[in-house]
This record gives sequence, C-alpha cells and structure tokens, in this order.
Amino acid sequence: MAKQKLVVIGNGMAGARAVEEVLLRGGDELFDIVMFGDEPCGNYNRILLSNVLSGSQDPGEIFINPLSWYDENGVTLHAGARVTNIDRAARLVLAANGVLEGYDKLLIATGSRAFIPPMEGVYAANGALRPGVFAFRTVKDCHGIVAAAKQAKRVAVIGGG
Repeated sequence: MAKQKLVVIGNGMAGARAVEEVLLRGGDELFDIVMFGDEPCGNYNRILLSNVLSGSQDPGEIFINPLSWYDENGVTLHAGARVTNIDRAARLVLAANGVLEGYDKLLIATGSRAFIPPMEGVYAANGALRPGVFAFRTVKDCHGIVAAAKQAKRVAVIGGG
C-alpha cells in the first residue's frame, strides 16, 4: 500500500505535537509527512520567550525539536515558508517562496498571532511595523527587542499577554 502524504501547515507547538503523535502511533508507515513553518527553525516553546527576553534562558534552550529531529524522523520541513494558498480541489498547498506540495490529508495548525492595535505611528507606509515597534511572538522578536532596548531611553509596553 502506497503512503499518503500528510501536509501540516504550522510548525509551532500544536503542529509539531500532532506530528509527534502521528509518529508515535506508527504514522511514518502510513504517511510521508511534510510541514510548513513561518520561522526558519525547528519548533520551540513560546511560553519561555519571556525567559529569553530577560536573558535568563538561552534561545537554544527553548527548542522542542531542533532541525535535526525532522530529518531523523523522516519529516520534510519547509522552514521559513509561509503558506499563502490552499487549493482544496487540486489538493495543493503553495508557499510564498514558491514551494508547492500536494496532499492527501491536510492539518492546519497555524496557532495565533500577535495583535498590534491600529495606532497612529505604529506602521510604516509599506504596512510593516516601524523600526523600534515590536510584537512579542518569536525568537526573532526577542532579538530585536533586546537590541533596541540597549539603545532606548524610553519604552512603552502595550498589552500584558
């Protein structure tokens, strides 16, 4: 019997945990597993990002599955590949970087995203956050906040998370 292709959109805690469970239940014999994740890394525990921000924990310590885990478990990871289109009729997933994957089964585990209030001065003309304005959602955000804090004289925090 040929394997089916399971595509998972989302390489966060939920998506990775779902794949771990599929593998534990023998899913590697049933599926070729492909994952897409926005970030260019393995999955990590977002709850511990505040420890990374405070400097009490190294970013490498919060990773649940390093990139090597995917290879070791036969999982194809498209890291840093944001899915922009799902064609349900054709059973295709397209990422912004041009990666196209067909699927037999599709799991969408994209999680949440940071809410930035629609305040004047937060966004640049191109729609991106202005320099010095950060969400607090990713390891990259932590690095940006720490770098900016070293030069800042004043800081405003909106939201308590």
